[in-house]
Amino acid sequence: MGKTVAEKILSHASGKDSHAGDVTWAVPDLVYVHDALGPLVLQSFRKMGASRIRFPGRIIFINDHIFPAKDVESAENSLDMKRFAEEHKVKFIGNGEGIEHTLLIENGDISPGMFVVGSDSHTVTAGAVTAMGVGLGSTDIAALLALGKNWFRVPESIRFDLRGKMGHFVTGKDIILEIIHRIGVDGANYMSMELALEDSGISIDDRLAIANMTVEAGAKDGVVFNANDANEKWYLPDSDATYTYRQEIDLSSLRPKVAFPYSPGNVHDVSDAKGVKVNQVYLGNCANGTYRDLEEAAEILRGKTISRNVRMIVVPATRSIYRKALRSGLIEVFLDSGATVAPSTCGACAGLHMGVLGNGEVAVANTNRNFRGRMGHPGSKVYLANSYVAALAALEGEICDPMEVL
Repeated sequence: MGKTVAEKILSHASGKDSHAGDVTWAVPDLVYVHDALGPLVLQSFRKMGASRIRFPGRIIFINDHIFPAKDVESAENSLDMKRFAEEHKVKFIGNGEGIEHTLLIENGDISPGMFVVGSDSHTVTAGAVTAMGVGLGSTDIAALLALGKNWFRVPESIRFDLRGKMGHFVTGKDIILEIIHRIGVDGANYMSMELALEDSGISIDDRLAIANMTVEAGAKDGVVFNANDANEKWYLPDSDATYTYRQEIDLSSLRPKVAFPYSPGNVHDVSDAKGVKVNQVYLGNCANGTYRDLEEAAEILRGKTISRNVRMIVVPATRSIYRKALRSGLIEVFLDSGATVAPSTCGACAGLHMGVLGNGEVAVANTNRNFRGRMGHPGSKVYLANSYVAALAALEGEICDPMEVL
């Protein structure tokens, strides 16, 4: 019987022939913990009486959610993680190097075929490089630190065959929003989503955006691969792999999408949102803080000034992306347009700091969630869109269709 990508990776991680529905004990290649959940992980680790980490070389602690520290509590939490990491000889990243999901792929800590577990639901982003990324809670992460393994149920898989080429102003963000629109926010509950690309021209940045939001459809993980690339052959599913269902999507027919409040599944064509007034535009996060995203936004803003009624916050996902944008002149484009460029942090994406919304405010963000209160006050609203649409909203003070305006 042929295997899906998830079945292959979990078979390797468990050392046993594993298929959908099996419960198996697996050893992750990498476990990473961020500062927002880190305190609970350490609390659980200490409560269970653990004295050592089983595989310290496979663990990374990272301070990215509340960096720089917004208050004494967040500063103390980061300090506790750092001390714990030093005591147990675990790698600690804590000086603003970047947002975990993007940074660890950029640094090569995550590579194809790996089984990766993180303390964050968007660990699924690892699927951009055909790794299996799974998010777990604090108690399970603590058990992994102590034991080096945990139990996992092998997920069933669904597959989307992505045909054709995207038009201008259409990005990976629109692909995943279209998929979530089709299947709903629970359409992939505890399933592995396979997204097979026909066009090798789709960038790694688009793949990051696609994989990152598979969890918004309820997926256990999501893997993106090029079905026609010989270099990815080992990580492709077998031709006779079994899927719960399979769909085809014509990328050439897609238009820019917008997810209306208060769900990533409330998806419409951008034309349905035309005229919505905006107070803030937030560009940059673990899904869409790449250099490509900055280029797309700069294409809209170059030589222009954002609306006086809008504040725009730009957050490069990693320091190296920030540095590249600085050298290429993109940062200057943003500053000249009136935008604020912030350090790499999760920040306002999760309503933590550095750009949270007030009551009644409306934001356009190229982030991944727009639940009520996600970016601040419960009375605020967030529209999710790609970087072109977000930048154009900052320029015009309202949501516009770039295919019509530009």
